[in-house]
Amino acid sequence: MTTDNANLPRVVEAGPETIVALPIEWIKPDRDQARTHFDEASLAELADSIATAGVVQPVVVAGDTTQGYTLIAGERRWRAAQRAGLAELPAIVRNDLSPADAGVLGLIENLQRESLGVMDTANGLARLGDTHGLTHEAIAQRIGKSRVYVTNYLRLRQLAPSVQSLLDAHRLSLGHAKVLAGLAPLRQVELARRAAKAGASVRQLERWARSDAPETAGPPAPDTDAGADLGAMERALAEHLGNAVSIRFMPDTRQGELRIAFHDLDEFDGLLAKLGYQRRD
Repeated sequence: MTTDNANLPRVVEAGPETIVALPIEWIKPDRDQARTHFDEASLAELADSIATAGVVQPVVVAGDTTQGYTLIAGERRWRAAQRAGLAELPAIVRNDLSPADAGVLGLIENLQRESLGVMDTANGLARLGDTHGLTHEAIAQRIGKSRVYVTNYLRLRQLAPSVQSLLDAHRLSLGHAKVLAGLAPLRQVELARRAAKAGASVRQLERWARSDAPETAGPPAPDTDAGADLGAMERALAEHLGNAVSIRFMPDTRQGELRIAFHDLDEFDGLLAKLGYQRRD
C-alpha cells in the first residue's frame, strides 16, 4: 500500500485503548472470521443508523499503513459504513495480539453480541479448537462460556447439512437440534423436515425420535402416565447434562436402560465429572 502524509491516520502509534481514524479503503476483512452470512435487511438498517449517528463502536484491526489493516472484529460495521459512504472508520489497532488471541477476540465479540448464526457459532468454536489445539474446557474458558455451551454447539456440526440449514433459517431451534444430534443422518433429515413443516415442539420431536414408526404413519399416540414421567425425566436429565438422554422401560419385566450420548472423550470426561466419577490414571 502506498501512502502520502495527507492520507495518514490521525494517530499512527496506537495502543490497545487508542482509537484511530483509518481510511476505510485501507481495511480488509479477515478470510478466516467466523461469520459467513450477513443479513441484507439488518445491514441496511445499520447503514442507515451509521449515516445518521456515525459508528459508535470502533472496529478492531491489525496491520500498518504499508500493508493495510485486517479486521479482527467489526466486519458488519465496516460493511455498513461503506454503504453509508463513510471515508474513515474509527478503529483500535491491536498488533500486540497473537493470531490465536486475535481469533478469540473476534469470536468473543460476535458471541457477546449474539450476532452469529447458529452454524457460524459452531464452526467458529471448532476452528478455534482445531487451529490452536484447545479442548472443549479450554475453549469455554477462553470465550467466557460453559463447557456444556461449547460441547452443545460443536455437536451441531455432526448434523446433516440440510438440518444445519434449517437451524440457520430459524425453522428449528437448538432444542430440536439436541434431539436430532443423536440420530442417524437419514433419520435426522426425515424428522427435521417433518418438524419444520409441522412447526412441531421439541417434546413432539422427542416422541417421534423415540418411535420406530415411519413418517407416513403419523404422530405417535399420547404418552401414558408412566411414559410422560419418563419423557419429563429424559428432558430434565438432558438439560442437566447437556447431552441427549434416552430412557427405555419394559413394564412387563420392570427392567430398562439409560443411555447418554457423547461424541468425543472431552465430552465423556465432562459427563463423568457431572456424575461425580473421576477416572484413575
